[in-house]
Amino acid sequence: MFPLGSVVFPYTAVPFRVFEPRYQHLLDDVLAADRTFGSVLIERGPEVGGGDQRFDVGTRVKIAKVSRLPEAGHRLILVAGTQRIRVERWLGDAPYPRAEVALYPDEEEVTPTGLVDAVRAEVRRVMALASELGADTSEISATLPDDPVTASYQAAALTPVTPLDGYALLTAPGPATRLAACREMLVDSARLLSEQLGN
Repeated sequence: MFPLGSVVFPYTAVPFRVFEPRYQHLLDDVLAADRTFGSVLIERGPEVGGGDQRFDVGTRVKIAKVSRLPEAGHRLILVAGTQRIRVERWLGDAPYPRAEVALYPDEEEVTPTGLVDAVRAEVRRVMALASELGADTSEISATLPDDPVTASYQAAALTPVTPLDGYALLTAPGPATRLAACREMLVDSARLLSEQLGN
């Protein structure tokens, strides 16, 4: 397990910088096995050095790429979020955090017609406003797929919120609930950005 100060969502790709010896050990072990591990949000405590408390819902990820960095012993990995998981029991932190986990799939929900399109529009609006304020959004794709589950997680990753709000999106019961929450948070973000622009 790799606890972080941010949320990793299924159906998204995220870079991790690995430099602590315990996570170098984890990286070596998973690269020698199936290249997968779990990530959860830290509830309280530091991201580096241990002693943190963690939330129990996270994401199973698979390593897609590993690169060496100029700093000695530092590596950059690109991981792909694959499935939502729930920690059933923590097993200790030696040599690195380990846990027994179970898959935690979304509940089946009926997604209202037009909800994915509405969220797409709000993502584009927030990206456009952020760009007007000087943010470099050129590498960010605001395209969401039609599948509600995949779209809901990708929209969650694109919604500019705090880690706790991100965790609320991760733990939403199903795609319709998650998409509706994303839309509400995106509308709030667009309003704040518009105010900064004086609109």
